[in-house]
Amino acid sequence: MTANAQQLSPEQQKLLRPKALNATGTFNALIDAVQVDFQTLTLVHDREQAIYRLIARHADNSVTVTKITIELPNNLRPGQVIQLDQWMSNEVNAWYAVKSPTTHYIVRCSTGTLILGSLQAGTIKISGTLDGITDKDVNWNTHTLKVEFDLTS
Repeated sequence: MTANAQQLSPEQQKLLRPKALNATGTFNALIDAVQVDFQTLTLVHDREQAIYRLIARHADNSVTVTKITIELPNNLRPGQVIQLDQWMSNEVNAWYAVKSPTTHYIVRCSTGTLILGSLQAGTIKISGTLDGITDKDVNWNTHTLKVEFDLTS
């Protein structure tokens, strides 16, 4: 936290946090070879952490919520191919989360690639593909994610 932010009240600090902006565009996702239509898409540019965050949310009959989250550092350039197994050095993260009445887990997409098509600040524009496999979930299953996205805030 910056020195100026430390002098602000909690209410004032909350106003400084990056805002999640609704996104429009395409987000095609296959999870374990099954097409999932995500209803809510948001983009965040967190300048303090120097990252962009894409969050896709799908609610299945309002009982099971599925999320895919992708975080990219500010310094990535269009056309870069990022190896997900090197997430500690390249600071790219992708997660798959499921929350239902009977189970709840979040797993990292730890192998595969993310290809950045475009990235633009201001009105956030981001496109690319994610092709990866997650770590094992609570049931010892991995999940295959294939995502194509082209979004604008």
